[in-house]
Amino acid sequence: MDQLTAQDPRRIGPFEVLGRLGAGGMGLVYLARSPAGRRVAIKTVRGELAEDELFRVRFAREIAAAKTVGGFYTAAVVDADADARVPWLATAYVPAPSLEDLVEECGPLPVEAVRWLVAGIAEALQSIHAAGLVHRDLKPSNVLVVEDGPRVIDFGIAAGVSSTRLTMTNVAVGTPAYMSPEQAKDSRSVTGASDVFSLGSLLVFCATGHAPFRGGNPVETVFKLLREEPDLSGLPAELADLVAACMRAAPEHRPTPAQIQSELAPHLFSRDDAGEEGGDWLPPDALALIERKRLGRRSVSAPRAPEPPQPSAQVPPPSPSMQVPPQPTVPPVVPQSPVPAPYLAQTPVGAHAGPPAAEPWGPPPDAFGPRPHAAPTGEAGEVATAKLGSHARRSPQGEVRLSNVRIGPGPQAHADNGQTGGPMPAGTDWIRRSDAAPTGARPAEGGQAAPPAPAVRPETTGGARWRPWRFRMSNDVWGTPLVADGTLFISSFEVHALDIATGRRRYKTRDVAWAVAVDAGRLHAADGPHLYTVDVADGTERWRTSLDGWVYSLDAGDGVLLCGLRGGGVQARSTANGAELWRAEDAQQDYENPQSGPALLAGAAFYYGGGRLRCVDARGGLPRWSFPVGEDVPSRPAVRGSRVLVTAGTAVYALDAASGAQHWRFDAPVSLFTPPVLDDSPNPAVYVADYLGTLYALDAATGRVRWQARTASRQGAEPVVLAGRTALIASGDTLYAFDTADGRELWRYSARGEVVGAPAAADGLVHLGSRDHSLHTVDLATGRLRWELGTKGELTGSPVAALGRVFVSSKDRCVYALDAVYGTAVPEQR
Repeated sequence: MDQLTAQDPRRIGPFEVLGRLGAGGMGLVYLARSPAGRRVAIKTVRGELAEDELFRVRFAREIAAAKTVGGFYTAAVVDADADARVPWLATAYVPAPSLEDLVEECGPLPVEAVRWLVAGIAEALQSIHAAGLVHRDLKPSNVLVVEDGPRVIDFGIAAGVSSTRLTMTNVAVGTPAYMSPEQAKDSRSVTGASDVFSLGSLLVFCATGHAPFRGGNPVETVFKLLREEPDLSGLPAELADLVAACMRAAPEHRPTPAQIQSELAPHLFSRDDAGEEGGDWLPPDALALIERKRLGRRSVSAPRAPEPPQPSAQVPPPSPSMQVPPQPTVPPVVPQSPVPAPYLAQTPVGAHAGPPAAEPWGPPPDAFGPRPHAAPTGEAGEVATAKLGSHARRSPQGEVRLSNVRIGPGPQAHADNGQTGGPMPAGTDWIRRSDAAPTGARPAEGGQAAPPAPAVRPETTGGARWRPWRFRMSNDVWGTPLVADGTLFISSFEVHALDIATGRRRYKTRDVAWAVAVDAGRLHAADGPHLYTVDVADGTERWRTSLDGWVYSLDAGDGVLLCGLRGGGVQARSTANGAELWRAEDAQQDYENPQSGPALLAGAAFYYGGGRLRCVDARGGLPRWSFPVGEDVPSRPAVRGSRVLVTAGTAVYALDAASGAQHWRFDAPVSLFTPPVLDDSPNPAVYVADYLGTLYALDAATGRVRWQARTASRQGAEPVVLAGRTALIASGDTLYAFDTADGRELWRYSARGEVVGAPAAADGLVHLGSRDHSLHTVDLATGRLRWELGTKGELTGSPVAALGRVFVSSKDRCVYALDAVYGTAVPEQR
């Protein structure tokens, strides 16, 4: 639970607000207490919905029905007020991990545990459907798991949105990875069979650890949902028939929740020793997580000032499931390592038997001497260290992963803890590099190996050598890190500004940030209907304003902040004081996402609406020209000199920047998802890729095809990445490298999972994230693996390479800063 800010209410209805539990798609969620002392979770509604009278009418109707929902496996609706200035809904508070947290931390569940949970969720759906409701957003984060079964939450909420103006522009209500096909097409007319499809998707997640439909963004996920078969890799055969029945395309052919219960009953009651408690079904680490969550929540009553740690006490960074109030910053004291660190192969971070240990992460005492003191700094274990196991081994494939060593918050003062008698070690080394090409790297036929990339060493700070670091958040991390002015910006509800040199947090914004832009020493963010701007250097707020819509995209440049608003609105604001410069209401499109939102390029503002690309003056909003591109999802335009390039549907357009006149058009056989990318050669080419994986190099002057190359099918909208004379593009789990001169394939590198985001290339190295929870760094010339970092969760967004370092975020709630050449080592150790 997070402490309340100055902007948070202290009372909501009859309830006393104790703290923030988090934020969701509907708004902020608070922990509160009734006059009788009963704790409740209160979900407030964001401003955009609160201003919609149609929403209030529908919300009141659905809440009235939700109050009638009974059943053992639902969290009861306690109270609600649809007429309040900020509508809210209070439900019984359940101190338990969500199904999402449980699977991500403990791994896929055994078949028997999956059946036990699905049977309970099916019973909850029976109660919800009996009240005339459809959940519409059944997903792992909306199912809590306690010792005696699951609890379904947030029913009767998504339905209140389904008839508002949010859905008038084809914005589906729900979570794409778990919604039904009919819900993706029109969320207003779904039936209870849609929840059954979501239950099948949730079952896949429980048994495999991944959703059945996965895309790089919601648009890609919906595309896969409507056109592809679900990804059932890793699904046990015993559950395949039930999943297939729940996820039938025709809603009328899916089983009812009662039929699902009947199907599962023989499996649940065939064991003489099995009862209704989770201890009979769930694995020990899952039960330990549930218990920690229960005890951790009970220890929280009301916000209070943190107590500084005692100098002699060890202060462990708590696990993600145990939130604690912020603590003051105390740099850890790191003893000198007397022996080289062993290597650990193939085992992801934290992959050990039993529940995660709530102790200071680091090497065992017998390896490096007495364990150091460590104190978390502002978040639950923000500036953290890693405990990676106790034994080193090599995988059968010869790949070597992380070693059992401590990582810390970058350079510290040379410290003597009175026991080591020496200064802090120069750095760390988690990763062993191999001179041989890994199995994942396959040079193209005739390819020649090139000399290794030169070492690019990050600068030192204050006389101390920079050390790789990891920063741990108390909430989920999302998106791609931003680097500006020596600061790393990470979105985790609020925006956190981390010092690149030290790994310590400089500040965080006080409000949630769903959209972020950094320009000219200012950080601009939107929490939905509000904009605010702070100084990059110290977080001082410069201005704040409210808009009449929900901001889904931001772009900033030349003193202008350009906002994309749900429902087809565009507003330009002054970055100096937030004053409105101009607005437009003709930017309606089928899909509203940051990739196709309004953009500032070369002193002009570009936005889509009504099937046209519009160009207006950035500061005054005066129209310059518009060009018809159709209703297909368009890309962000690219401007080079006097040309504007854009992809939409199957076409690439080259337009005159001054008049919008078409210079040329290229038509591909199938849809192009990627924005155009131009190289900087004297005779430039334009690079685009279609969803079948064909890469096209087009002459920038004429639009003719210079060459084309085939990769595997891809649904991502990530652009081609150019690094010198090499074009890089990922398809599935493979990264391909092509010579930009003739399209010859140079090499390909295969990871153990689908590539996440776009690769980052700099200084002769390529960094790519994968759904195998790892960051891979390969040589640009040969495609050979240089080093690899494993994390405890899927990587979010794309890695970022800058200043001789590489930055990446993970769903393990951490952001990592690594040496681009050496990973977690520093040059002196090599």
